[in-house]
Amino acid sequence: MTRPVRLLVVLSLAALVLAGCAAPAAPATSAPATAPAAAATEVPKATQAPTAVPKPKAITIQAGGGDPRSIDPQKAIDTREWYLLEQLFPPLLVLNTETHASEPGVAQSYDISADGKVYTFHLTEKVPWVRYNPSTKAVEQVTDDKGQVRYLKAQDFVYGFLRALDPKTGSPAAYMLAPYIAGAADYNAGKGSADQVAIKALDDNTLQITAPEKVGFALQIFGIINARAVPSWDVEQNGDAWTDPKNINCYGPFVLKDWTHEASMTYVKNPFWPGTKGIQKPALDEITFRFIDETVGLREFEAGTIDMTIVPGTEVLRVQADPKLGPQLKIVPGTCTNYYSFNVNQPPFNNVHIRRALTYAVDRDTLTKEVLAGGEIPAPFLTPPSINMAPAATDAVKDGIKYDPAKAKEELALGLKDLGLASADQLPQITVWLNNQPTSARTAQALQSMWQKELGIKVELLQIDAKVYWAKLEKESGQINMAGWCPDYNDANNYLRDIFRSDSIYNYGKYSNPKFDSLVDQARVESDPAKRLALYTEAEKLLCVEDAGIIMLNYASRAQVTNPRVKRTYSLTAIEHYWDWDVTN
Repeated sequence: MTRPVRLLVVLSLAALVLAGCAAPAAPATSAPATAPAAAATEVPKATQAPTAVPKPKAITIQAGGGDPRSIDPQKAIDTREWYLLEQLFPPLLVLNTETHASEPGVAQSYDISADGKVYTFHLTEKVPWVRYNPSTKAVEQVTDDKGQVRYLKAQDFVYGFLRALDPKTGSPAAYMLAPYIAGAADYNAGKGSADQVAIKALDDNTLQITAPEKVGFALQIFGIINARAVPSWDVEQNGDAWTDPKNINCYGPFVLKDWTHEASMTYVKNPFWPGTKGIQKPALDEITFRFIDETVGLREFEAGTIDMTIVPGTEVLRVQADPKLGPQLKIVPGTCTNYYSFNVNQPPFNNVHIRRALTYAVDRDTLTKEVLAGGEIPAPFLTPPSINMAPAATDAVKDGIKYDPAKAKEELALGLKDLGLASADQLPQITVWLNNQPTSARTAQALQSMWQKELGIKVELLQIDAKVYWAKLEKESGQINMAGWCPDYNDANNYLRDIFRSDSIYNYGKYSNPKFDSLVDQARVESDPAKRLALYTEAEKLLCVEDAGIIMLNYASRAQVTNPRVKRTYSLTAIEHYWDWDVTN
């Protein structure tokens, strides 16, 4: 869901070392202003070896075209915004990028009550709030009006959670967080007060959250994108500008140094981050995120100006065959799903047979292998097989949507009969909304051709600037809309109930079926895994096949090339943890 300086701005080596290893300045009285003359001759010059200045560990990576909408934890939403802010404002518990296991983030440990409703998090102590000072070219600890270091406290998480839940904030993921904290749903709906939300700081380092009911995956909910501590003094003083480099206070393993809008962001290492089991002290001194698309990124990678980029699907075969680039390529199967949503309230897609016709007419094998060609996997159901409780990981996958031209024609005939039309030519004009990224265009053009070939249905394509596409969908919907989803947490609930329950803000096509709502509501709280899986399987069949509320396309993969000097992990969720990366200079 989702811009260009060509040269990495490099400070002097001494300044970079200072930025990566800054500590509070020594008192002015710790050394004399001038040294006695004799001191300079105590060691003969012949025995003095020059001090080697270590080369800073810095990388530059492609990070999508154009500015992120926000790195404010309570206002950001898409995958890129998540991984950008993750480095600055890590969560209570962090998901291991390769195993999906929960590991200590800011919380060093936690307790869950016997009834499964009360969660108590014990924060890592003495984690300071920090900022980058361009005048000193160093990361510095933030102090209060009395000159005391501001340390991250449980109250900062209370403030961040309540800010996310406050309907005035308009936090995009608040509806995911609200059901798992007692009193939060009413507050988020404008019916209750913040005082009734069951989150509180027991002391500076202990946070307690009480849920209204026992839910197995609730622990992961408390680490989603909007559930982060933020600095109340900074937010209240600077408003929306609090995330500007000159203002931003953060506490994570990296600190924002520069944001050149539409071009790049640069982070530097936070020398005050103490490290936890899940978030180690970073090895990298500096990261520059270049806001360029995949096509430009690959050119820059081949020119040696960036260290990592996503490879466009049209280039994967060439890159694989290249003797130099091939060994640097890795295709990582992910947990993101691509699909199209119908607006079920707009003709002709208020007719289920017309929706089914277009769905059965999509050849997903051809789309993934010949059009996209980046390792994508055809998707019969919404939830990817690697996600907990995914029907696609079981024998139930046989009941998912398939390419069936004969069935497509049969459904079209039924739909035309319902509408009193003699042929597909008499259907109202059909327009597909998509963003203007290259992969989106190739997908849309392929489907446009398939629908013309199999059904004689002509569709128009409307490309919308990627910077505004998703915001536009939140306000209005086309007849057919390009869509996709990457997980906030590892459970099928995040794909089915969080997106397609009738009241979800991400249900762009306004799909609504009381039976579907009932199935996903039951599955959310069901404790028996077999029963949960059966409920989600039935819900998937309803959404993807019977009601054809969406057109399933593929489970995304990420084809990436990385400079061999970079030692890295490969995230299944596309949320990279750069504190785990290193370089060999």
